[in-house]
Amino acid sequence: MALGIGDDAAIIDPEHIPAGQKIVIATDTLVAGRHFLEHENPADIGHKALAVNLSDMAAMCARPKWLLMNLTLPDINQKWLPGFQHGVGELLQKYQVELIGGDTTSGPLSIGFTVLGLSSQPKKRSDARDKDLIVVSGQLGSAAFALNNPGQCSDCDAQLKRPTPRFDVSEAVKGYARAMIDVSDGLLADLGHICESSDLGATIQLEKIPIHASIKADSAWRDHVLAGGDDYQLCFTIASKDKDKLPTDCAVIGHMESGEGVHVFENGQKLTVKRSGFDHFT
Repeated sequence: MALGIGDDAAIIDPEHIPAGQKIVIATDTLVAGRHFLEHENPADIGHKALAVNLSDMAAMCARPKWLLMNLTLPDINQKWLPGFQHGVGELLQKYQVELIGGDTTSGPLSIGFTVLGLSSQPKKRSDARDKDLIVVSGQLGSAAFALNNPGQCSDCDAQLKRPTPRFDVSEAVKGYARAMIDVSDGLLADLGHICESSDLGATIQLEKIPIHASIKADSAWRDHVLAGGDDYQLCFTIASKDKDKLPTDCAVIGHMESGEGVHVFENGQKLTVKRSGFDHFT
């Protein structure tokens, strides 16, 4: 970094970017009342606000390097700000990301982060191929279960409030993964983006998707798994020959195929799915 916080703009010197690396940029905005509640733990809010942005970096197989932070605050709350800063600071330190600038203004509470990272092998949604296997990391549905059943499962609560960007998985599979996306809006919606970008369809098997045992206590567990989102796990495609290379925390749940859309089966029976994922405008 040639110039960080203190001037009208930051400066990144191209000489500091290693040969063969591309700059990858991701941005996210979280709005109070839409993505989080103001009375939630401010450290959890700070952690999640940054984690969802870092998860985009993981989905591109990029390593985050720099952060721009924009805060809109209704007032200067001396009780709220230190907790928020702690939640953000923990992740900045963990992933060695440098805060290089941003802006603070007055208004309804919202948080905007822009992360810049580096990657030698960035992944795109459009790189899936016919007959590719579809893989997910971790467990799906936990965050949606926690949102609807707070306090019923500590692991699920943690997944909702403090998701972990899956850099461990993206680093392990970057040499052979093809298309990749993080599961933020729901598996069907996000896998649907891969299908649309790659001009393919997909078939997945519900029983092959890893889930936390607790979520089946909710009658809507299928909806949580398929459309709940907010887990920030990775969904990606690989050639069948690379199946044995997968990390232990990953599972094959289906395959890409000619056609369009995502088709869901459970124990051989096709499911009719009413909701595909989170809609930001409903």
